[in-house]
Amino acid sequence: MAAAAPDDTLLGLLRRVYDNGNSYFDADGNHCHRIPDTFSEAERQALADAGLAPNRFVAIPHDEAVNRLRQAAAGVDLRRAADAFVASMTSSDLAWLTVLPATALGLAMPAHSMEAMGGGSCRVCFHRDERADPTLRAYLRHLQGAGWGTGGPVEGLLALEATGPADGWPRPTPRDIWVFHRLLDLLRALPADTRYGKARTALKDAKLLRVNNPYRCETVLEALATLGVMQTPEHPGLFTRWTTAVERDQRPSTKVEAPAPLGWWRAADGLDEQLVARLFGHLKRPRQEPPAEATEPVRRKPAAGARAKSIPGPPAAGDVHAVRLREDLWTAAYCHEVKADHRGIVRGRVEYLDLLSPTPPTAEQIAGTGFRDRRNGERWQSWVAGLGKTTGVTRIAVGVPAPSHAQPLPERIPGGQASDLKHLAGWHFPATP
Repeated sequence: MAAAAPDDTLLGLLRRVYDNGNSYFDADGNHCHRIPDTFSEAERQALADAGLAPNRFVAIPHDEAVNRLRQAAAGVDLRRAADAFVASMTSSDLAWLTVLPATALGLAMPAHSMEAMGGGSCRVCFHRDERADPTLRAYLRHLQGAGWGTGGPVEGLLALEATGPADGWPRPTPRDIWVFHRLLDLLRALPADTRYGKARTALKDAKLLRVNNPYRCETVLEALATLGVMQTPEHPGLFTRWTTAVERDQRPSTKVEAPAPLGWWRAADGLDEQLVARLFGHLKRPRQEPPAEATEPVRRKPAAGARAKSIPGPPAAGDVHAVRLREDLWTAAYCHEVKADHRGIVRGRVEYLDLLSPTPPTAEQIAGTGFRDRRNGERWQSWVAGLGKTTGVTRIAVGVPAPSHAQPLPERIPGGQASDLKHLAGWHFPATP
């Protein structure tokens, strides 16, 4: 069972596994992620011991997913789930936000048969017949505080099954409770015509949440709307009544990204104060603002794996740059010339060399290496900005003569960023799961 809130060490390992450079689809169509070859046996075992081994897919049929979610939700203590929800504001892992809305989904969802619509999803609950990676879902719940069932009952089921016994769930601190009441006050005080986008901005500007970015703020609002705290008569939340996936997918216009009820809510609709009292009434607001817990500034750890030895200086023709595709795979790009564009941005015209290496390439290693065309045989180059300033793109050689090439220059040479070289390599090199 994937842990509800992995510790920092495990999260560091998961961050390395779920880096975009490690993703691929296997022969069965599963969205997999490579465990880098740089992982030690101890690191692999740590994930397995925590129930967080990647790529152990589960396939839960529609009827089983619905029934298990309903049963799991029926066993949840709503007060403890509300405590965990509020604790996620500042003191606890973001994943705890998902317990209460996943419970609401399971309590409201009726038993029903699969009713497939376009794309293969069930029009009642959004279930899709596909295999899920529980570890990836757990990791995303930690990063985003989302994944309570908006994509189907399997999401909600995995969120609830990962929580463990309720006596281990977090309880909110006085600061959490104060922040939650301030959040509700903020929503109550918004001008009547305010929609969710401006509500999200107001919440971010208030700097109440520990993780305070637009996505996190919108996730909190969407969770409140899912419960029914923010709802409209035509688009209620799940503690008010059951709404089908099709109903929840309705939006006022194509410009609105948030699903119902949040996408339809305006501040004039107010909050469902009876529901607030029912779910959170036991959490009394502190008389004074509790001090925020002192936290160390978040310092992004350097990428795992070996690093290329950098040669300092401005970019120039004849440079060769090592390009980190993932922590255990590198390639290299040759710079033909450097010039400033019409905006004064310095760009280098680069082309991949025919090289893949499990370690950072060296000047000796690239000697005599030719160019690597696209997999369709076409020659490719790009004018990229950011050479010498981009993490994972490192100059390893200077003054290298350009290798010969049988094809002329490409008719069109697009512009981009040095950071693009990481993912554009997929057009040139075979997938290497």
